[in-house]
Amino acid sequence: MRLPPRRQRERRVFGVWGGDMTRSVWRKRRTLKWVGLLLCLMMLGLWVISVLYGVFYVPPKSRWGIGIESGMISSVFTYGGSQGWNYSPKYSSLKTYATTMPWTVFAHYWLGLRLPGKTADGLVYVPFWLLVVATGLPTAILWWRDRRPKAGFCKVCKYDLTGNVSGACPECGTAVENASETNEATTPTDGA
Repeated sequence: MRLPPRRQRERRVFGVWGGDMTRSVWRKRRTLKWVGLLLCLMMLGLWVISVLYGVFYVPPKSRWGIGIESGMISSVFTYGGSQGWNYSPKYSSLKTYATTMPWTVFAHYWLGLRLPGKTADGLVYVPFWLLVVATGLPTAILWWRDRRPKAGFCKVCKYDLTGNVSGACPECGTAVENASETNEATTPTDGA
């Protein structure tokens, strides 16, 4: 006996908005949601660290490296050759600058609320807020699309099943579990 192709053999899972997807696609989406959430949290953590500390790494036998400081990740060029990990705390001067500078200047220079670009000496920088948005937006869309349907609505087509006692959705024909319980849960009562 010949087996059908893998895609046809896989069990179907109903997704949001009436679309169905295979279990492997559903697993990939679930994995992407959690990886995206962890990346967002990691970027937010690095953003906080970059505001409080300046952390730089220059590989051995190289003058170019990478660093996080003032709310952004940037390339670093060393003139004297301090290789390895270097850090400098900035939290003591942060409070002074936060109280003496105008908010817009403080947010621009210390929190990294600016657009990506190059400095005058050719160093490239990317602000962390941009990385948070770039990972957070697709992650939020994945979480939103995979939300569960409300009680009293069809799980496939989202049709309102209030008053339905037939046990099937009149819109798409999907069998409804416990039609009487769904009807009681969604029907408003007058208190009588």
